[in-house]
Amino acid sequence: MRRALLAAAAALVLAAPAAARLPVFETGSSIGEGLPFKAYATINPSVHLFGDSITAKIAIVADTKLVDPARLQVSTDFAPYVLTAAPTILRLSIGRFAQVTWTWTLHCLTLQCVPRVPPSDKFHVFRFHPAHITYLKINRKPAYGINASWPPVEVLSQVSPGVVAFLQKTSRLNWRLGMTPVAAPTYRLSPGLLFWLAIGVAGVFGLAALWLAWRWYLVIRPRRAVALPLDPATALDRALAVLRYAHQHGDETLQRKAFERVAGELGVERADELTLIARELAWSERTPEDEEVEEFAEQAHGTQEGDE
Repeated sequence: MRRALLAAAAALVLAAPAAARLPVFETGSSIGEGLPFKAYATINPSVHLFGDSITAKIAIVADTKLVDPARLQVSTDFAPYVLTAAPTILRLSIGRFAQVTWTWTLHCLTLQCVPRVPPSDKFHVFRFHPAHITYLKINRKPAYGINASWPPVEVLSQVSPGVVAFLQKTSRLNWRLGMTPVAAPTYRLSPGLLFWLAIGVAGVFGLAALWLAWRWYLVIRPRRAVALPLDPATALDRALAVLRYAHQHGDETLQRKAFERVAGELGVERADELTLIARELAWSERTPEDEEVEEFAEQAHGTQEGDE
């Protein structure tokens, strides 16, 4: 591990070192020159074709006795290039020697990076703003820092020189398109089966809607009037007929009114017990059963026959 780290540090010596603006410690440091840390910036490849990705790295070699590597902060600007993924950070440490490496993957697909004809450094060569490395205090405020300069990046066209020469002479481009047979599409569910399933589901929902509409019509439709016999029947008979009708059709409101009407027709003098029962059933919280209504109607009709 020590040999690998030392080899990496030796390789960084060949990279572009950062401009020194650091305090110098007279007691010396493990990286030399009495500096707490040094920074090296590299870009690979520095010459690439349009649309290709490049890798930018900043390696900081620090003396852990003088600085805390966790308090190093890097700020960069790669415009017009953009990140293709979040930067990665690699930390290595051996004794007082520590190395922190930031890695960015970049690419540029905008018009600014398109190579132009004739060549121009404005469009072919990019020089990024220097990266700034800051060492933070314990309260996260800057203590001191340095700048690390990036090497220039050159963008080349993916069009070959032969094609460029042909375009300059003829102003025409021979387009070539390879037609590869396309495999037949596959489906998890057959389109025909899916169509008929959709039709079937729509039919089920349509029938359900019709059934609900019919139920709703049965609830709100006006009830047909029932012709009650008005011939020789008495007022009590008519009240009992309304009571039976209301009970058979489940009309609770009409049934309570019919009970009250029967109680009025019975009168207290002739059938005081049945009158009280009729009024009790008219104002009862529960709904009388079929046998109970029929038995009451027979008793009330019997009182009329007894009077006659």
